[in-house]
Amino acid sequence: MIMASSRLKHFMLDEIADMTMEDEMDLASLGEKKRAIFVCTPVNDTSFNYLVSMMYMQAFQQLYDRAEREYGGRLPRHVRFIMDEFYNTPPPDRFDNVLSTCRSYNLSCAVILQDIGQLKTMFEKEWESLMAQCDEFLYLGGNDTATHKYVSERLGKETIFSKTTSQTRGTHGSSSQNDQKVGTELMTPDAISRMENQYSILFMRGERPVFDEKYVLQKHPNVQWLAGDGKAKAYSPPEHIPFHKYHVEIPADEIDEKYKPEEIGGVLFEYFVIPPQSPQKGE
Repeated sequence: MIMASSRLKHFMLDEIADMTMEDEMDLASLGEKKRAIFVCTPVNDTSFNYLVSMMYMQAFQQLYDRAEREYGGRLPRHVRFIMDEFYNTPPPDRFDNVLSTCRSYNLSCAVILQDIGQLKTMFEKEWESLMAQCDEFLYLGGNDTATHKYVSERLGKETIFSKTTSQTRGTHGSSSQNDQKVGTELMTPDAISRMENQYSILFMRGERPVFDEKYVLQKHPNVQWLAGDGKAKAYSPPEHIPFHKYHVEIPADEIDEKYKPEEIGGVLFEYFVIPPQSPQKGE
C-alpha cells in the first residue's frame, strides 16, 4: 500500500485528479476528423511531464484499436505526432515498436531533438534502430561535434580527379604526370559545423541528400494565425484549473472561455495544459 501510495501521489492533487477522472478528449477520433491538440508543459517544472508520455501511449493504443476494429487496420485520416522537446519528456513505452508499426495504421511521428547525444542518452542501446526506422532525417544545424560527424558520414563521399605533375630540369631533364581518382567527404564535420543558419540538410530513404535553404515561415499564407509574426493574440495558459469533483456538471455559460475548443481555418484546436506543481492541502 505504501508503494502504491507513493507512485500515485501526484494523482491525489486536485488538478491532476480533475484532469484524469474522465475522458474528455476522445483521442480515438483523431483519425476520423481534423483536430489539433497542443500539450503545453511548464519550461521550469518537469514534475508532471510523465503525463505527456501517458497521453502518447493512450493515443497510440486507442488509435491502433480504432483502426483495427472499424477501418480494417488503417485510419481514414492521417494522424501526425509532432514531438517537440522530446528529450524533456519520458518516452512512451516501447517507442521503438511504435515507430516500426505506426506507419501501417496511417500514423507518423516527428521526433525533434537538439542533437544525437540526446537520443543516445534516452535510448542507449536502441538509438541506431530508431534512426533506421525514420524515413526522413532533417538536420537544421547545431553545435554538437558527434552530430556533425554523424551527418558527415551519412552524406558519404564524392569522387574527385587529382592530377600530379613533376619536372626535372638539367641535361637529362624529364617530366611525368599522374592522374587518379580520389574519394573525399562530401562535407567534412568542420564544414557542417560552419554551415550557415539559413541552410538545412535533408535525408530521405532511397534518395540523395538534399542541401537546401530553410523555408521562411513569414511567407506562409497561414502566418496570420500566429502571434508575433502574425495578427493573432498570444496564448496565455489559464491561471487555474477548474476542479469539478465527483463529476459535477458545470453550466456551459460558466466554463472559462480559455477551455473551449477553438476553430481556426477549419481545424478544431483544443488545449491540454499541465499545471505547475502545487502543494497538497494541509502542507
